[in-house]
Order: sequence, then C-alpha cells, then structure tokens
Amino acid sequence: MQILANYRMKKLTKILWLLAITLLSNPVLGQQRQVDVAGAAQVQMLLSDEQVRLVHSQPWYAAGERLWYKAFVNRNSSNPPSKALYVTLLDARGNTIINQRLVVEEGMANSDIELPKELPSGNYTLVAATNWMKNFSEKQQYREQLLIVNPREVMALRNIKANHKPLHVQFFPESNSLLAGKTSRVTVLVTNAAGIGIAAQGTVTDSTGRAVASFRSDDTGVGAFELKADLEQAYVAQVQAEGYQTLRVALPKAKQNGLALSVTEKSNTGIKVDVRSTMPWAYTLLAESGGKVYFTHSAKGTGEVTVPWQEKPGEAVRLMLLNPGGLVEAEQSVMYPGIAPALQVSTDRRQYGTRQQVSVTLQGIPQAVTAAVAVAAQQADSHRPLAGNPVTGGNAGEGSQFLAHTADEGLWQDILQGKKEGSHAREPIVEPISRAGIARPFISSTFVTRTDTAFVQALPPSVVAYAQKIHTLAHINEIYGLTEPHAPAILPRLPADRVYKLDDYIAFNNVEEAIKEVTTNIRMRKKKGRQTVRLLYVAPGTKRMMKQEPLYLLDGVIVDGMEEMLALDLNDIASIEIAWSEEKLYAGNLGQMVDNGMFAIYTKSGEAREQLKEKGLPMLYEQYNLPQNFISLSGIPGEGGPSTPDLKQLIFWEPTLHLGPDGKAKFTFYTSDETGTFRVKVLGQTAEGIPVSGEAEFEVKLVN
Repeated sequence: MQILANYRMKKLTKILWLLAITLLSNPVLGQQRQVDVAGAAQVQMLLSDEQVRLVHSQPWYAAGERLWYKAFVNRNSSNPPSKALYVTLLDARGNTIINQRLVVEEGMANSDIELPKELPSGNYTLVAATNWMKNFSEKQQYREQLLIVNPREVMALRNIKANHKPLHVQFFPESNSLLAGKTSRVTVLVTNAAGIGIAAQGTVTDSTGRAVASFRSDDTGVGAFELKADLEQAYVAQVQAEGYQTLRVALPKAKQNGLALSVTEKSNTGIKVDVRSTMPWAYTLLAESGGKVYFTHSAKGTGEVTVPWQEKPGEAVRLMLLNPGGLVEAEQSVMYPGIAPALQVSTDRRQYGTRQQVSVTLQGIPQAVTAAVAVAAQQADSHRPLAGNPVTGGNAGEGSQFLAHTADEGLWQDILQGKKEGSHAREPIVEPISRAGIARPFISSTFVTRTDTAFVQALPPSVVAYAQKIHTLAHINEIYGLTEPHAPAILPRLPADRVYKLDDYIAFNNVEEAIKEVTTNIRMRKKKGRQTVRLLYVAPGTKRMMKQEPLYLLDGVIVDGMEEMLALDLNDIASIEIAWSEEKLYAGNLGQMVDNGMFAIYTKSGEAREQLKEKGLPMLYEQYNLPQNFISLSGIPGEGGPSTPDLKQLIFWEPTLHLGPDGKAKFTFYTSDETGTFRVKVLGQTAEGIPVSGEAEFEVKLVN
C-alpha cells in the first residue's frame, strides 16, 4: 500500500508540474522567467485539489449538547474522489477530544457529535479533512474555532465578579509583516479572555514615546490604523477598554528589505493590489482560489496590479508574493465583495403556538441546491472575530475575513524545503472491512476538566443566559427521566446486483416465505437441519449456481448463517440485497474475501446490529462513524406526540434537503414546548460548489 501511495504521489507531482507550466505559459500572462514558472509550479503542487466546507446547527454549544453537521467535499481535478472524511474536535492545547471517520457519498457527508458533559468552557477547534488533504498545509483543511460553554461552570460562577478582567490584543499587518519605509495598514483585534470582541481604544508610540498612530475597535473588537515603520524604532500600543485592565503590547518588528502588498480596491471586475518592493529583483504575484493558481504577474519595484476574480464565486482569493527563489514573502486573502447567492426562506406564518406545524418554502435560486437546515432558538451573535474559516466560509460569519491576515506558514515551510512527496494516500473506496492503521471513531475520556475561571467570567450575557437555560433543561429532563430521542443511521450499503424492498410487496407470513417469494436469484434448502442459501450467478451468456454459501450480512454484521435472519421481525426488514458479480463485489471492496457472493438483509430499526455486536460477531464499517438521525416532534398530544415536556433548543435538523432544478423546496416540522424567537437557517451549495444560504425567523407563544 505504501509503495502504491508513493507511486501515485510521484505521478501526481509530475502531472501538477506539467499542468502548472501549461497554465503559466498562457500568453495573456506575459513573458515569465523560468525561475517564476518553477516557483508558481511549486506552489501549485503544494495546493490540495480537495477542499472541505462544513456547516453545523448552532453558533455555539453547551457541553452535553449534540452538534449536528454536514460536510461538502469539493475537488478541482479528475483524480478519484476521497470516500472518507476525518472530523476531529481539538481543545485549546491541540489535544484530540473527539475523532470521527465518515463515509463520503457524492461529495457529501453528515454526522453528529455528542459533546461530553464534562467539557470545560473554552474555545475548541473543529477540523475536517480527507486523508489526502493531510499531505498539505493545515490551513488548507477546514478549521473553525468553536465556543463551548459548560452550564455547571456558569452556574457556579454566575454571582462571582471578576476582579481583574484581562484584554487580549493582536496585530495583523496586511502583508503579514511591516516593511521599513513603507506605509502599511494594520488590523487590530481586541478580545477578552473568552475571545469575544471588545470595543477599545489605543495609542501606538515609538521608542521615544512619541505617538505615531491611534485606533478604535468597534463592538466586534476590530479596528485598524496605518503605520510607516522605521527600522530603528520599536513600536508599542497602549490599549484601554472600560472595565478592563490597561494593556501594553509590542507590535511586530519592521523588516529592512522585502516585499509587501496591500489591497487598495475591490470591485466586481477585480482586485487592485499595491505591491511594494525594496529589492532590485523581480517579484511574482500569484492569485489562487479553490486550490488552483489562476493568475500570475511578474515585475520589478513598486507598482499596482489588477487581479481578476476567479469565475467561481463564494471562494476566497489568496494573493502571494514570491521572490526569485520561489519563496513566499507576503500573503493575503480577499473575499469577494458580493454576497453569496441568497435563498428566500419564508414560513407560512410569523407566529405559532407550542407543538404546532410550521411550513417553510425555499426559492430564489434557479438551480439545483443541496442544503442542510437547522431550526433553533435564536442565539445572539457573540462577535468572535477569529472563529471562522475564510477559505470555506465557516459559521463564524462577519469575523471570518480577519483570518485572511494570518499567513499559511505550513505552505511557506513546504516551499522552503522543496517538499514533493506525501505520506497520506487517497481513499477512493469505502472499505467495509477494518484495516490496520485506521482508528475507530472515539471520544477521549482523559481530557482536562479544570475550569478556566477568567474565560467563564468573560462570557457575554447572551451566552450565560443560554448556559443557564440548558442547565435548567437538563434538570427537567432528569426529573422526567427523559433522554434525547434519535433514530439509528442507515448503514452504508454495499453495492448489490439485486435489491428487494419489502415495503414494495404484499404481506408475507414469515421471513423465509418473503425471501423465497421476492428473490429469484437464490436457492434455499435445508441441509443437516440448517437453512442454507446458494446464489445464482448471472452474466451475459452465463448462468450458474455458485458452489458454496455466500457471505451473510445482517445490518452490516457478518453472521454464520440464516438463523439470525429467519428470527427477525418481518415488519422490521427494510431490504434484501444480493451480489454475485465481480464488478459489484470489488466495488464494495469484498472481492478478495468473497468467492460465492453476498446475501444481506437491512432492518429499519438497526437494532439487530447492536444486539449482534454484543455477541462479538465481526462488523463492517467499524472504522466509520455512523451518525444518528435527528428526530423532531412528530405531533401534538392526543395525535401521537409525547405528553412529557419537550423544551429542545434545536427543534429541527435536516442535512440532506434537495432543491429541484427550479431552486424550490418545501418542508414542515413542529414547534416544541419552548417559547421565544426561532431561526430557520439554510446552508448549502449548488452542483458547482457555490455556497448558498438563507434564513427566516418566527415566534412561538403560549396559546390559550
């Protein structure tokens, strides 16, 4: 496997070099020196051809809640797509708390994460990437900072005032560095101990104490100022905010020589970039979007360059300045000034009572869209400017653009080292059989549970109120003995030559009769008191009965024979599926272990899998996370709905909503017993990978 992976990587390297050289020889780009071509080709080779977008159900979460998410895996090459996605939750120290591996079907996957009740309040990182993407720099993966608050900690500290409230200040020069003698725009972010943006003011002084700049951050914690740095000076900012300690922070040191860039204008036609250089040699400006270098320009000295937008909207454009050695000296990402295509989301009413049906209509985009829908109690924005993912448009929203000021240092390092090979292979096949070196999905039980008092005391009132509500709901659920209802996920199906769905047939008396009546490609008979099956192999010009029994699968568990299947509840059987052709067996990665075909039964409830697991039988897909299916309230008291309190904050989650070619769709759900304002949020993308979104609000009140 390693030899094959190395061979594929070497082959890919050669192809990417050829593609890059072809791209850069386009006459509209002007004459390029060979060193520039090589530098651009090296950058292209180190960009992943796969990208992940991940959307989830809420802006922030409480420990003990379930995070529902959907992932879109996009690619810009003809290489076989990855069929496995890795999703991890990291704590502030980078330790893995939760690890999941998902099956990717048609470029999409969805799952859920049950956040441990003991998780301490803090900023965590949600990461999503394919195995292939691990060959490339970390910032090309999906990475989003996630706020998780522990209700127990909030309740314990709710009446304790913070004596010393610290500020955190970060400076982001637009080129990732200050170039001596050149005026640079510097973005400043002011946050509290919880990473929440704070309105503040500051003064920048040089080594002599002379004020050279001043700034104010708004309520989101974002401010900016211009500075013409002197190489001989050291700059310090004094930052003040009401109720916080005054803080003195040193700015980055200025560089004597090098390259810098600034974006002077963004319009529908392109990006105007001011390139500043103190060196006599020529630089190369690259523009990359969606994993492809699509523009390059070489020149000497200071000047202005207009970079066109990539045709595909909804993606960030990354600008990189390379020196003659092909190394990156400055970098900045720019988001398209327009807004992503907006869905029109409307409810049939603006106000509802508890446990009433809500009908939602989607329209406004005249093309097919696949989306995820979350309906939850409204949560106020927490203004965390460093939370989002600028390349993939994470859930952070307004603050995500400021991550663009941080360089992809992993990519820079790979270029410096001349990296050409990776150690992670593509996974184009869903492998049902456990494979060495692949960990099962897990939740760590050894994470640190110590309370960060300063973090909890810095949480805004809206987050504190939400945590208190979750604490109350947990107490109510404990009193009533309620548990969160979920339906087991449908198992990934192995490819089959014949699929028989029992609901399509009339009623049968028992399982044996059903198998005999619906399937025409098997022979059932008793042998030594044991029921056995033989499959009929059918191919053009060939029909033959296989000599031995097939591989028996019940809900993805390998069983010894028909006994477990014949004992099933007939009404619980969803389908009977059989495979005999090499094409299907190898497509399901079973060709090396199955000589006499496959006979599989899948149930509706999925209960058989858990029961057989307890018997120690071998299971398929053990190394994949099988998500739960969200169950929303399906009725009102007296009409099938539960009579116990239902105070869920998230009342509806649908990860696979499909809008037709006309861009329209409708769906319904029921309100819970919770009152207040709820938000319908729709996040998805078109077939071309263009992100779309839309939302609407409605109110729930008690009705006499």
